[in-house]
Amino acid sequence: MSTVSEVIAFLEKFAPPALAEDWDNVGLLVGRQAAEVARIMTCLTLTPDVASEAVQQDVQLVVSHHPVLFRGTKKITDATSEGRMLLDLIENGVSVFSPHTCFDSAERGINHQLAESFGLSEIQPLRPHVSVEGLGSGRVGSLSRITPLTDFLGMVRSEVDTEYLEFTGSMDAPVSRVAVACGAAAEFLADAIQCGCDTFVTGEARFHSALEARTQGINMVLLGHYASERPAVVQLAKTLAAEFTDVEVCSSGAESDPLSVFLQ
Repeated sequence: MSTVSEVIAFLEKFAPPALAEDWDNVGLLVGRQAAEVARIMTCLTLTPDVASEAVQQDVQLVVSHHPVLFRGTKKITDATSEGRMLLDLIENGVSVFSPHTCFDSAERGINHQLAESFGLSEIQPLRPHVSVEGLGSGRVGSLSRITPLTDFLGMVRSEVDTEYLEFTGSMDAPVSRVAVACGAAAEFLADAIQCGCDTFVTGEARFHSALEARTQGINMVLLGHYASERPAVVQLAKTLAAEFTDVEVCSSGAESDPLSVFLQ
């Protein structure tokens, strides 16, 4: 039977730790490396309902994109919801691994998957990594032909399967060179502009970042944080299942976008 350490070895080859941002907390966050693994669950965020699902399904390893224990933790008790969740996981022998920004920036990671799904070619890192040749944060590429923003938005919404998008720019604005950065990544707007992009796609951004995009004349498209990253988490489960044929692998069925849309 496969072990936690064997799954980690694969994940760290797939999404090298050297790609992690300095502020991040990646790797094995809960559990024993020698523990045997019969079931793995992937998720975007390890919330109490996802943790309960993992325990109920007798999962031994959760691969959560967003880290638990992200900030300095001095206590793990049942006085907080996070403490209760972690105690439940530990008491039931559930390990937790987070690839986070390593997975964002990996060769076949979230940003690359998004860029390919949008039909971009000649895809390169938006912000090259200083110590990992050929890799880096975000992605930038070009469409095969200039496309009106309205058509690009329709395609993007279909690809990420979201109810709506937010954007800056006019509906007939041309889209040709596109930068992509999943999650909350408005800090890459300046990189997109420097790369000569007419369009920047990210998960979420602050109001003033949207104003900056409009002032600079670059289209900014906001997918929603969940929509920008969840599809790759589902794909990661398929990747793990193909690699570890003796392990049952699934993506969380309990997970959902915390934000709903009022359309009436």
